[in-house]
Amino acid sequence: MTASLHIPTLAHRIAEYIRAEQLPPGTRLSGRKLAARFRVSRSPIERALQLLEQHRVVTASAGGYATCAAAATVSPQDLGAERESEDERLYLRIAEDHTTGRLPERASENELIRRYGVSRATIVRVLLRTAAEGWTERLPGRGWTFVPLLTSELTYEQICRYRIVVEPAAILEPTFVLNRRAIEACYAEQVGLFESTDSHLSPVEVFESGSRFHQVVLDCSQNPFFINGLAQVNKVRRLVEYGKTLASRNWLERCREHARIAELLLNGAREEASELMRRHLEEGAREKSISL
Repeated sequence: MTASLHIPTLAHRIAEYIRAEQLPPGTRLSGRKLAARFRVSRSPIERALQLLEQHRVVTASAGGYATCAAAATVSPQDLGAERESEDERLYLRIAEDHTTGRLPERASENELIRRYGVSRATIVRVLLRTAAEGWTERLPGRGWTFVPLLTSELTYEQICRYRIVVEPAAILEPTFVLNRRAIEACYAEQVGLFESTDSHLSPVEVFESGSRFHQVVLDCSQNPFFINGLAQVNKVRRLVEYGKTLASRNWLERCREHARIAELLLNGAREEASELMRRHLEEGAREKSISL
């Protein structure tokens, strides 16, 4: 196991994990599995869960902890975590180097340690995160391979067109069933973003928040082809859009549109929500294509 993470940072990463996995309220959390996932001992996991309990992200249950509905609203600041920890800064550096072609197809841990001037524990934690997102793979021994990403403007535009066609249609699917609790949580998260006075938001945080909102809406369609398709698209576009999210001058407006779409869905106005989703995706695609 690696050295313990700063407890608030670890707590925030656990909350991010709960959101990313879309764990419903009441899901039992295994301390052993969390310790293995974040490569720490059980003691810091227990302390991080106690902190999350104070913020009602988890609740104590018989012999452990279970999820609550508040994971989508807690922020790093709420928990006392740094906005950009060492891991986060390294993650963004590796992401930028990969997307700009500055990294080789394969590299050993020692090469990456020398390149970035960090400890083995830090590089391994970050690489395990990138592997979970699908853009690195661990090789036998201590080597890693970097999965090729989007390389052409045409490919990115095709992904944008896919989303513009599929996501508004998903809202009008006859099998659409509103997940009110999840949509309300997303609404609160988006409002929190555009009402925040903090100008130091991480591009990862903003991207993941928006991506989570779109996936939650699509999940309501209960169409597995739509759902799986968007999940795959998000893996492909993740790194390309990290650099574009905060570079866009209108990213706060995109957050407001997320909140408005959520409001329409909560009020049963699916046709209006579908039309706003289409316009929202078209405008976002135009903004980000300009910065390619």
